[in-house]
Amino acid sequence: MGELDKYVIRYGQDTDNLSEKVVVTNAATEAEMSYEVGGLGNGTWYFTIQVEDINGLISEPSEVVSKSVSS
Repeated sequence: MGELDKYVIRYGQDTDNLSEKVVVTNAATEAEMSYEVGGLGNGTWYFTIQVEDINGLISEPSEVVSKSVSS
């Protein structure tokens, strides 16, 4: 965990175009290891996550996961 720098969460409503991105910094010190993406509209949202280390090396994206949102 000491070499981790940040998490990169990509998401969107099209698995081929995850156009939104959140960068969670301080990955090495964040023991909770969770993040809530707010402001999502109705529909199905798809997400991947990558890990970046302190040297700037970034992992391959995770498998795509989905979440359906309805009001």
